[in-house]
Amino acid sequence: MGGTRLRQSLLAAGLLIALAAGAAAQPAAQAPIAEETNQVQGDVASLLRALYRGEVDVVLRYTHPEGIRAMGGPEAARSATEQAVRQMVSIGMRLESLSFPRAPDFIEGGGRRFVVVPTLSVLSANGQRVESLNFQLGALDPKTRAWTYVEGSRVNQENVRSLFPEFPSGYVFPEFYRKKL
Repeated sequence: MGGTRLRQSLLAAGLLIALAAGAAAQPAAQAPIAEETNQVQGDVASLLRALYRGEVDVVLRYTHPEGIRAMGGPEAARSATEQAVRQMVSIGMRLESLSFPRAPDFIEGGGRRFVVVPTLSVLSANGQRVESLNFQLGALDPKTRAWTYVEGSRVNQENVRSLFPEFPSGYVFPEFYRKKL
């Protein structure tokens, strides 16, 4: 009888250790997702703040090469970004607030990783305020391990594969809007 109790105790102890190890492993599995979420949301915040501060080099550094190509190449992208920044400065446009209304979607496709980062911002210019729900579409460059982005309101099911041929079909992009406050 003593041997049976010992076996039961050892079995129970083993089960508790296994459960504890599983519980301990679960947060560790969540850590990479949390780290990536922090990374991409930090990138997007840096990108958008740089845009409204007129930091063209920072904006271009976070812009995906396909986005730069779509603007006509590096020189044309720089010129277009500088022109957009000049326009924003001339009307006094500023970013009042920026938040992330929900967690990003990490997507696998064709051996690449993508992310959709929803944003909610309030912009002001010339005494008017606008709320903008939008997103940034990012792609991870495996050579540098750096995420780069394209502005989401210009991306849809019809044109996403012209930028990223391996982007999975069937993904439903988030809604976006701009409304006066």
